[in-house]
Amino acid sequence: MKKAFGASMLALLLAAAASAQEALSIDQAVAAALAKDPGIQSATLDWQSSKAKVDALSWKRYPSISASAGAQLLSPLPDATLSIGTYSATIPSGMTHGFSLGLNVQYALYDGNRLRENIAITGLQSQGKDIARETAKRALAFDVRRAYWEAVRASCNRATLEQNLELMKANSQLASLQVSQGVATKADQLAAQMRLEQAAEDLGDALSFQRRAFLSLASLTGVDIAALGLGTAAETAALPFELTTKPDEEALGEAVAAPGADPAAAPEAELVSGALARRPETRTAELARRLAEHSLALSRAALYPTVSVSGSASYADPNQRVAFQTTDLFTLTGSLGLLVSYDVSGVPAALDDIRAQDLALSKARSDETRQRNAVVMDVENALVNFEKAKRDLASTMVMVEQARENLRVVQGRMAAGSAKDIDLRSSKFDLLRMEFAVTNKRIDALIAQADLARASASQPVE
Repeated sequence: MKKAFGASMLALLLAAAASAQEALSIDQAVAAALAKDPGIQSATLDWQSSKAKVDALSWKRYPSISASAGAQLLSPLPDATLSIGTYSATIPSGMTHGFSLGLNVQYALYDGNRLRENIAITGLQSQGKDIARETAKRALAFDVRRAYWEAVRASCNRATLEQNLELMKANSQLASLQVSQGVATKADQLAAQMRLEQAAEDLGDALSFQRRAFLSLASLTGVDIAALGLGTAAETAALPFELTTKPDEEALGEAVAAPGADPAAAPEAELVSGALARRPETRTAELARRLAEHSLALSRAALYPTVSVSGSASYADPNQRVAFQTTDLFTLTGSLGLLVSYDVSGVPAALDDIRAQDLALSKARSDETRQRNAVVMDVENALVNFEKAKRDLASTMVMVEQARENLRVVQGRMAAGSAKDIDLRSSKFDLLRMEFAVTNKRIDALIAQADLARASASQPVE
């Protein structure tokens, strides 16, 4: 009774642990990773900061206006006496206070397009931050998809080896029975026992590999892997996720047929042209070339003069621009000026800077061409790998049909009494192994398809 009660309690605990698993599809895994990754959060903040810098610089296109107001108390002075010959006059000591209101306006009518080029450069730098953020998101999305399929592969491998262990246990029990009946030798029993021990060892390795695969997926999706305790958990402990996206024929077929999901459905030339237009790397190279063009234009601005206009108004008591007076009276005055300046001594340095920026532009153009060629090669390689993965899958599926036919033949021979139980179990294991090989190849095809989507940038990232 106690053993039965303990077994039932263990079953309940395992069921509760299994129910605590989080159902996770591949799209949910990607979304969770993009939402929680600190690197992407940092890139987003960096991009937002650069946008604010563009807005701050854009305000410099408007006139600079400053206002001032002041008040001053003056200590009294003795009256002064002015004498000319026999004539003398007393001059009051002056005012004992002063008040002023002022307004100054400055505006650069022409600055050699320096401000325009600086705004353009800052804007392109902000776009570069946004593209860097997209680059990180695309790389992370592919890493999560690959880790997800590797976790699925590890789970399928574990399930296959668990079935293999059951077959080897039955095979070992059969060998022991046959030895006791005198229809098998001790060597046959030892061989069956060795196969059983090897199957148990293979399953242990598969369990360890599965936990590592789930740890990798959990880390990418932002889960606190230290809190999972997978490293020290028992082999029977539940894994943190229940992977709901399965690598079956229907899943691969839907991925191939979905518009925008399978880039291989598009013609090769369309794939390449789309990748050149969408890949962050080519857009970054284009931005670098455009930055070099604006930097060259900015360096040329040093050869042009600067023309600015300024104006001011002052409403003060006393007003210093008015003739000497001692009356308590507010007076309004104003000024308007035009200033043309040119840095003559800076011309030689400006010419050298123009030459340096011209060379930098040539380099940026070469880098852009090199990057475009690299993207084309990446797409072509990904396409070749995807086509190979599909061919491997098709050939492996043919081998499954052969294994099924072989099992049918052995089952017929068993019914006729011309085959042994060990032959039947061997045929079942061969079919099991080939079915896992199909799953393995299908996962390879799904990873290759995800890699082609990465290379062609055909899938948007939010």
